Amino acid sequence: MTGLALVFQPMPFFYCLLGVVLGIAVGAIPGLTGAMLIALTLPLTFYMPPTHAVILLVAMYVGAVTGGLITATLLRMPGTPSNVMTTFDGYPMAKSGRPGR
Repeated sequence: MTGLALVFQPMPFFYCLLGVVLGIAVGAIPGLTGAMLIALTLPLTFYMPPTHAVILLVAMYVGAVTGGLITATLLRMPGTPSNVMTTFDGYPMAKSGRPGR
C-alpha cells in the first residue's frame, strides 16, 4: 500500500504529463527518438526521487512512440523507427480523408 501512496500524489502525475508532452513533441520530429530523449534527460533525473524519475522516463518513451505516429500518418515520414510500418497503412488512409481511423 505504501507504493500506491507514493504514486498517487500530485507530483508523479505532473511528471507523467510532462513526460508525455515532451515525448510527443520530440517523437513528432523525424530523426529524434524516445531513446535519444531519455539519454538527454537522464542526468536531470539524478536529483529526483526514484519513483518520479522512472515515471518521467517511461512517460517520455511512450509519448515519443505516440508522437512518431503523427508524422508517419500525415507526412509519410516515421518520427521514430518503431513507426515505420504505420507509413504503409496510415498515409494512404490520411490521403483518402480517414487519418483517425
